[in-house]
Amino acid sequence: MRPVILALTASGIASISVAAEPSLLKPDAHQLAVFDPRVIHTAQNARLVPGVPVKAAENPLFSADKPWENALNNLYPNVLWDESEKVFKLWYKCVLSDNEAIAKMDGPSTVHEVGWYLLYATSKDGIRWDKPKLGLHKFDGSADTNIVARDCPNAGVLKDGHETDPARRYKMVSDVGLGKPQVRFSPDGIHWGAAVDVKGFGPQNGDTHNNALWDERTGKFLWFTKLYLGERTMARFESDDFLNWRGGGMVLRSSIAEGRATQTYCMTPFRWGRVWLAWVMMYHPGAGRTVDCELAWSPDSIKWERLMPGTPFIPRGGKGCCDSECIYAMAGPPIVQDGQHLIFYGGDDFPHTGWKRDCVPCLARLPLDHFAGYAPADKAKPATIFTTKLRVTGEPLRITADGAGGRIRIAALDDIAVGIDEAEPITADVTSFEVKWKGRGLAAHGGRDVHLQFELTNATLWSISGLDPADETMPEKISPLKNPHRRAAPVAARAFTFDADVEKWTGVDQVTHHPDGGAKGGHVTVSRKGRALPIASSAVGDEKIAGDWSHLFGGKEATISCQVRAARPGGKVQIEIFAGDIAPWHFETGIAFDHEWRAATAELRYDWSDEEATRAGWRKSATGFSWADTIQHVGKIVIVPTAAGALDAFDLDEVTVTGGAGR
Repeated sequence: MRPVILALTASGIASISVAAEPSLLKPDAHQLAVFDPRVIHTAQNARLVPGVPVKAAENPLFSADKPWENALNNLYPNVLWDESEKVFKLWYKCVLSDNEAIAKMDGPSTVHEVGWYLLYATSKDGIRWDKPKLGLHKFDGSADTNIVARDCPNAGVLKDGHETDPARRYKMVSDVGLGKPQVRFSPDGIHWGAAVDVKGFGPQNGDTHNNALWDERTGKFLWFTKLYLGERTMARFESDDFLNWRGGGMVLRSSIAEGRATQTYCMTPFRWGRVWLAWVMMYHPGAGRTVDCELAWSPDSIKWERLMPGTPFIPRGGKGCCDSECIYAMAGPPIVQDGQHLIFYGGDDFPHTGWKRDCVPCLARLPLDHFAGYAPADKAKPATIFTTKLRVTGEPLRITADGAGGRIRIAALDDIAVGIDEAEPITADVTSFEVKWKGRGLAAHGGRDVHLQFELTNATLWSISGLDPADETMPEKISPLKNPHRRAAPVAARAFTFDADVEKWTGVDQVTHHPDGGAKGGHVTVSRKGRALPIASSAVGDEKIAGDWSHLFGGKEATISCQVRAARPGGKVQIEIFAGDIAPWHFETGIAFDHEWRAATAELRYDWSDEEATRAGWRKSATGFSWADTIQHVGKIVIVPTAAGALDAFDLDEVTVTGGAGR
């Protein structure tokens, strides 16, 4: 039954309206995101603004009111509007953290010393939810529960519309710990088969909300999960058969500035228009262990970027609200109703710590296609948006924009900015609105490449549809260090002589200062017990080396040099530069440790691309940032021997970074 909405008109007479039936939003290949650099060439006096979801007054939609709902830890909501059955379906996570609750399981079993259930609820309107008595899994002797599976932590559920085997129509992905993924199959999302191990995952994958989906473009299954590399990052796998997976490279992580204080916790991608979007949960272990929901995008599901890093898309509620500490957005295809996206999420009023916390289902509504748009940066002046070349498809030009109280002017131009046509001004809020042209419009130019120019006066442009990018290639991000007109800073040098003390350098176990006996004056000895290699590391943020090296050392290039020796021959000297204190680039010098002092050097240019740095002998670590980002945010340098002929100690002196004019 569709929900009935009662409203009071100005005359005092009540009016009744029936909400439209929900639907799954099918991606429109001609719908273009204005934040896609393949679409927008320049934006003057413009800033990217997020959409504004409105939380439902009914939140939370239900509570943990069943005795087996011991702790709806993170909830990890998987939501589907089933178009064939006309019902909302929700699969959600439950942890049994109390021993007395675990004992009431039918055949108690634990993973990570707690019990795990996947629970199921349904709704006709998305507001009022039923927890059906399924008779599948007993709790405290009763089978009148909504438990559909157990021992399946961190589960994601997919209804696979292209599957030809009815027994595998529904698919579940989960894990029982890092490196231990598993899948299950079901004909109806309720009756699940036994867990099946899968191949292709590494020992650092999992332990988060696992999500799988079918990619119509490539004809492959995709699985998004965590890749733990000392911090939480996101990984992507793909498969042809749902059992054998490949890939697993890092596709999203927190920024250098955020460091480990903020980390990517999980992401739930979906297709929208011509691009991919994802809800990204950002965990703040360095700031109260809260979790925020942000928005990320990708042109291909492989290369991801957060749209507005640090800006929650669904803001947490104030103190006392059910979602004041953590928000975990839904996984599943986008659902729309009455011109709005329905965004279900789990809200928690307890920080992300411990097992015993209840994350309850909530709902936010977002006007259709209002994910991110351009608005004037200075509201007193219009913003001007100029597109790349867009190919006329024969479809009418449609836009979604907020123009009430302002004005939107649109012009179609050719390659030399000669006007082709001008549209009638738009002065209202419009959704997928067909633009009216003063002349013949774009219909007379089928197959032609044009530019569109938008002038936004007190207005916001959210999306464009009806045209295709003439070039699908993502433009290269040009580092400011590559700017040929960049004025190089004066050449400078900074040295650590170790004549007086260790100068804030640290080692894995111990750094000992010696006032003399060095290559030149004092030196330090770096030691480590056992077989592991000793590491000499400059202090994070040390004023001598921290910052943008193009400014700090000047010129166009730099040389890192050091003097080393060891009590016995060992591996070669490896020099590393870190982005902040997070992730390094490595350079193996040709100098091996020996009992005499030897000079080791590593040369670099600031303006290298990643490929150029690699060709020069530098290697990016698994968690590494780009070369440009690293050079502009250096936090420390490290000296370490390679594993060959492993050492337990070495001496270090005269570490110097020197700028150079370059060629």
